[in-house]
Amino acid sequence: MSRFGRLVCLNGPKSGAEFDLVQNLTIVGRANDVQLLLEDQFASRHHAEIERIDSAYQVRDMQSKNGVFVDGQRLELGESAWLSDGCEVQFASTKFRFYDPSATVTAPSLMAVREPGLRIDASTRQVFVDGVLLDPPLSVKQFDLLWFLFQNRGRVVSKDEIAQAVWPESQGDIYDANIDRMVSRVRSRIEPDESAEPRFISTVRGYGYQLFVR
Repeated sequence: MSRFGRLVCLNGPKSGAEFDLVQNLTIVGRANDVQLLLEDQFASRHHAEIERIDSAYQVRDMQSKNGVFVDGQRLELGESAWLSDGCEVQFASTKFRFYDPSATVTAPSLMAVREPGLRIDASTRQVFVDGVLLDPPLSVKQFDLLWFLFQNRGRVVSKDEIAQAVWPESQGDIYDANIDRMVSRVRSRIEPDESAEPRFISTVRGYGYQLFVR
């Protein structure tokens, strides 16, 4: 067994590929000079760095456009987070599972690492709710809306931001009612029980929406 931490790709063109974190500093991104090359159109050229400190590993967002996520939580620009055995780390739309060789891993602990309730594969534009593929798939605009909320999960996004991200061709000339109807359609697909409290998409009245993965 390697004495170094390891990342296993979970989706995209390199799904299943393994990468040993043998260097003290590993740069992740799309540029030719990085140590971990991402085949991901949403990734920045220098997206993140992973630093080995003694026998532990820390990931830091290098001012990326589409974010670094650890177990579904987006890091602030320039923020760092420690990687724990079995955690999921995501660069833009590409996900990895981190394995720490110094951890004592048992079968029950592996079973405890569950997939998030809402998972999106940007490369295939597939949406999974509690591990089940959403079928039929969302329309193009519905997916664009959900993907934008997903990229900014945990943060309240304004309707102006949504209009610019989902309808860039309209140059912001989108009414709030159009956005509300689109959100309602997406919510009905991923949260079919409309009588219950919103599970994924919460409405922030007079401002916009906030998405949670739970």
